[in-house]
Amino acid sequence: MIDFRKELAKFDFVTVDAEFVGCYNEAIQVIEVFNSTLKRIGKELNNTNIQLEEVLSQYMEEKEKDKYIAEMKKAITAYEEEKLSLVRGLVATLDQLEDLYRYSLKNECGSWSEQIQLLWRNTSANLLLQGITRIEGENTLFDSRIHSAVQVKEDNNFPNGVILEVLRSGYMYRSRLLRKAQVVVNKTNGGYENNEQNRGY
Repeated sequence: MIDFRKELAKFDFVTVDAEFVGCYNEAIQVIEVFNSTLKRIGKELNNTNIQLEEVLSQYMEEKEKDKYIAEMKKAITAYEEEKLSLVRGLVATLDQLEDLYRYSLKNECGSWSEQIQLLWRNTSANLLLQGITRIEGENTLFDSRIHSAVQVKEDNNFPNGVILEVLRSGYMYRSRLLRKAQVVVNKTNGGYENNEQNRGY
């Protein structure tokens, strides 16, 4: 029979094998390198997080700027529409003044008529200061961009296509056409048809 006690006594369990010690030392070095790498990755992640926070902060600032700019553009558009509405209201009032002016031209009544005509000229100068241009054009050539021919007459004393009379003034606000002037255009000896193709009336 085998005596297990004698057999176990032959082994020295206290002494560690040299090969095992070498492997153990290598494992420690690998773990240390691994730990060092983990620390470096941690630092890089931390730096990346800081950079991401900065980028996000800048993005939010840009987003806020874009939102502010959009709101300002909207406010400016609303302001311009409000101004245009006021200008259109002013034009309606000017139409009534124009009725008086046209009446005074046809019915000369001395100083009263002169005063109305003077007032009409003065309002034109004041309107220009506000960016409003009155369109008339009597005794000038018809221009379809700013005139609307509502009547045609034949007068051999004037060239073909000349505006004989302004029935209602047109208006421009800055570069925007609010309304064309309504005019009477001269037509002489069939030349009107030729000029009609060229000028648009």
